[in-house]
Amino acid sequence: MKSIHHVKYSILLTFLLSMTNHVSATSLITITDGYIKASIPGSHVTAAYMTINNNRDKKIIIQKVTSTFSDRIEIHEHSMSEGMMHMREVGKMVISANSHIELQPSGLHLMIFNIKKKISKGDVIPLRLHLSDQSIIQIQLPVYRYNFR
Repeated sequence: MKSIHHVKYSILLTFLLSMTNHVSATSLITITDGYIKASIPGSHVTAAYMTINNNRDKKIIIQKVTSTFSDRIEIHEHSMSEGMMHMREVGKMVISANSHIELQPSGLHLMIFNIKKKISKGDVIPLRLHLSDQSIIQIQLPVYRYNFR
């Protein structure tokens, strides 16, 4: 009897996780390949990566990102200058019409500060992308172990 319930929950979890990397199949803005790195013991900082696809005929501007598990999420970018890697906060992400941007290690990404509790591989974390037109896109990203990529 217990194994039947575990199988049902496993199927449900697999189904839900398959949906978490996408906003909606019919949405004009979709998120693919998204994940958050699991927190490192003793650290209250992590990062999120994804591809944001703008299938609209006009550009979109993501002004900020928020979540219930952190009170501070910043849009950051790595860059090379005089042979040194630098990371700086950028105020927004602009995605041209019918285009996409990739948030990835050593590039544009989300820095998540002040994590309210440890996040581990297998967790699913909600994020809200706030657009300049006052709309909000709610997504959920899976958590992978820190050295995933």
